[in-house]
Amino acid sequence: RAPAAAVGGPAAGTSGEGARGGGGGSVLAEGNVAKLQKKKKEFVDRYVTLSIRSGEEVGDGEDRQGVDFCYLLEVHETRGAYEGGEAPAERSHVTGASVKFVQGTVFTVKTTADLNKKALTHFLSTDSVDEARSWFEAFEMVPDCTVDWVGNEGVSLKV
Repeated sequence: RAPAAAVGGPAAGTSGEGARGGGGGSVLAEGNVAKLQKKKKEFVDRYVTLSIRSGEEVGDGEDRQGVDFCYLLEVHETRGAYEGGEAPAERSHVTGASVKFVQGTVFTVKTTADLNKKALTHFLSTDSVDEARSWFEAFEMVPDCTVDWVGNEGVSLKV
């Protein structure tokens, strides 16, 4: 797998998927990440981005509202799909989300139903502890996002 980009690394501040569909944007973190498919109970490799966008419409019908900035976790089948401009397979607003270190390189991202149709929990795993740390550092930049660096066994991911 290609490593996830660290906060402030090559992907930070660049226009990528964030520049399509919902106005300009910047990628805070990106990389190949294993994502748990709950129905099959197995991890599959996906290309995931955490980005900030401006001028996004959220909600449906009467609940539709405009937001100045939004933070999105987008899951693509492959890096090529992302770079080719294909729509993501999954897309979740992460403002107000809860990110928790589980153990090793596994962590969860629990979104709220505030800007999404429903709350979801994503189980993700990186190839290395350093990659997991870079994702946690990026999530700390998301407004109202709670980041818990201590895992189930009391081990901290922080250095």
